Amino acid sequence: MKVLAVSGSLRKGSSNTALLLAAKRIAKDSLQITLADPLDRIPHFNPDLDTDSPPKEVTTWRRELKEADAILFSSPEYAFAIPGVLKNALDWIVSSAELYGKPVGLINASPGYGGASKAQEAFLHLLNVLTVKINDGCVLSIPSVNKKVDPEGNIMDEQTEKELKSCLESLERLIQDSKLS
Repeated sequence: MKVLAVSGSLRKGSSNTALLLAAKRIAKDSLQITLADPLDRIPHFNPDLDTDSPPKEVTTWRRELKEADAILFSSPEYAFAIPGVLKNALDWIVSSAELYGKPVGLINASPGYGGASKAQEAFLHLLNVLTVKINDGCVLSIPSVNKKVDPEGNIMDEQTEKELKSCLESLERLIQDSKLS
């Protein structure tokens, strides 16, 4: 099962990117997790360019999403919302619907005690608009993430590793259920 892992952070040493590296490391062999290239490759959304021939980077982004069996997002919280670069990437797929009915996992992590809960709330609303398949088991919030995972994706907290494994197992079941329906 192919899972495209998308980080909402562009920062070198991002905890959210590190969580995706950790997910790749601890996932069962049945999940093939590939990290997407950073989202700053995608131009600013412009409805005038959202045509049958969008910019090349947008075509590549849409193809990557379409070819994956599931998407695993990991995103920080900026000003109580998802980062602009991630929102921009998602704006490009509203009309083309690559996420329609696609299984999705969502991790939101923050060095603060809130675990990016405001961003998670906004992100879940946006994913609902995009009509993805998601369940509570595929959603994870990680507060104080800088104390739980290092920049290379090594998890330093047993509970965080357990929760991440559980999230991945839920996503795998969602993919399997999706293939049956």
